[in-house]
Amino acid sequence: MLSRIVASAACLLLVVSAATAEDKHVPRHPKAPPPPDQFYTHSGFEGREAELGKAVMEAIRKVGPDRGLALQFNAAQQATVGLAVARAIQVISVTEPYQHELNDGVVKAQLTALQFAKNNGMVEQYVDHEALTQTPMLQRVGKLISLGGSPELGLIAITERTACFYQLVLEYQREGMTIRWKSPYGPVLTAGKSIGQFDMTEREVHETFTIPAMQKRAAVMGMELEFSPWQADGWITMTAKMAAPKTAAR
Repeated sequence: MLSRIVASAACLLLVVSAATAEDKHVPRHPKAPPPPDQFYTHSGFEGREAELGKAVMEAIRKVGPDRGLALQFNAAQQATVGLAVARAIQVISVTEPYQHELNDGVVKAQLTALQFAKNNGMVEQYVDHEALTQTPMLQRVGKLISLGGSPELGLIAITERTACFYQLVLEYQREGMTIRWKSPYGPVLTAGKSIGQFDMTEREVHETFTIPAMQKRAAVMGMELEFSPWQADGWITMTAKMAAPKTAAR
C-alpha cells in the first residue's frame, strides 16, 4: 500500500514540477559535443530532496490509511523518500532512445548477466546460482508453512514480499495462489538489441530464465508452479500449489 501511495504522490509532484524542471535531453547525434551539465537528465530537485520528502509525507498523510498516522518516518527516512521520488522523476524524464522505467537498472543488470551466461553456455548454472542466493530466506518460509502457515506465504515469498520481484516487476496483481504480472524485459531488450547488447527475445528470457528460476525457488518450500502459455502482450499468469507428497518406493 505504501508503495502505491508514494507512487501516486510522486506522479502528483512530477506534474507540479514539470513546468520548472529543465528539459536537457541530448540528441542522439549532436552536431557538437554538449557541455557536461547538459549530458544527463536532471530531476529538478538536486539538493532539495529533504524538502521534497517532507512534501511527499504530507501528501501521504492526507490520503493514506488512518491519514498516514502509522507512518512515523523520522527526518532521515523522510529525506530518503524525497531522494527516491527525485530519482523516480529523473528516470521517468528520460524518453530517449526509449521511455525509461523505474526498474531500468535492475532489468539491465539481470539481462546483462543472462546474456553473459547465454554466450558462455552457462544459463542453467546461472539459474541455479540465482535461486541459491534466495534459499536461506525460502527455507525459513517453508518452515512456516510446515508449521501450519498458509501456502500463500510461499507464493508471496517469491513475489511481492521480496525486492528481487517488486523492484523488477512494476505491474502485478495477486489473488490467493495466483499472480499475474507484466514481463519487464521488453523495452530494454528492444533498445539493446538494436545496438548489439542483447540477442534474446522476451519469450526466450521467460522460458529459459523466469520459469526455471521461479520453479527452483518454489521447490525449496515444497511447492510447484504452473505458468500460462507465453502471451504476445507479455502478461504472465503463475499459479502455485503444494507439491504432492512423495510415496516411498517399494
